[in-house]
Amino acid sequence: MTVGFVLVSLLGFTPSARAASDGIDASAVVSFRTETDDAQQAMGSWTPQRRAAALDATDASAMKASAASAIPRAEQVLPVSHIGRIFYTQNGSDYACSANVVQAANQSTLATAGHCLTQKQAWSTNIVFYPAYDSGESSYGAWPVIGGATTPGWFENNDDQSDDTGFLAVGRNEAGEDIVSVVGASRVLFDHNTTAPASAYGYPASLRFDGEHLDRCRGVGEVVSAEQIALRCDMNEGVSGGPIFAGDDANAPHFANVAERYNDYSHVLGPIWQDAEKSVYDTVAAISG
Repeated sequence: MTVGFVLVSLLGFTPSARAASDGIDASAVVSFRTETDDAQQAMGSWTPQRRAAALDATDASAMKASAASAIPRAEQVLPVSHIGRIFYTQNGSDYACSANVVQAANQSTLATAGHCLTQKQAWSTNIVFYPAYDSGESSYGAWPVIGGATTPGWFENNDDQSDDTGFLAVGRNEAGEDIVSVVGASRVLFDHNTTAPASAYGYPASLRFDGEHLDRCRGVGEVVSAEQIALRCDMNEGVSGGPIFAGDDANAPHFANVAERYNDYSHVLGPIWQDAEKSVYDTVAAISG
């Protein structure tokens, strides 16, 4: 089966933030930090019109094909407080991915896909998170991303889809609250069994989806490799970074993230969180702001 990116038209670009090290050490986490002023400015830049245009760009990048009727259809669900959308800029163009707040020492950590953070060893900019995103709005407001990291495997080689994971740290809101105190968070789980009941959540934006509402697929995970899980589901462009939970709903632990899909729209798939992802998680969990 041929595999393609969930968000297929991501390109390299000139970033304002740089990797923690110019040389890639396969044993090291690759991270970035955002200046406070830049993070605050990014929040103000994402107007409703700009967010809508970013979703249109996500949709326009899709292959226009119809999913077979036998493919399980995602169901639209009510917003979940800790699941939302990130908007970001790559190569001068705006895009959107899905993300989820996870429990961490800094009370400020999100999980998403690596390709939402970086492509061709350059970082995304203007990253802002909107928890419980629905119909263009978030009842919890916008949260500025102040830093993040991805696996060295993904940073060095964007063909290494088994490492397509990233974590982000967000700053506090205007009231000085951390995001976990406001929206809650998912427990994290590493080295989980793939062939077990699972559910994937996110904001698909192509074909029958509009990118404005949360959708979910439930089923039994399928082994793609020792590092990847697949789930039968027709979600598509925009769901990248969405959480995969070890159970039927968003109350279960978060153990993987959506990163790619099959070209026939029959499955979403992504990396199972293992040692490399644990190192990235620990790095981001130490970022405070």
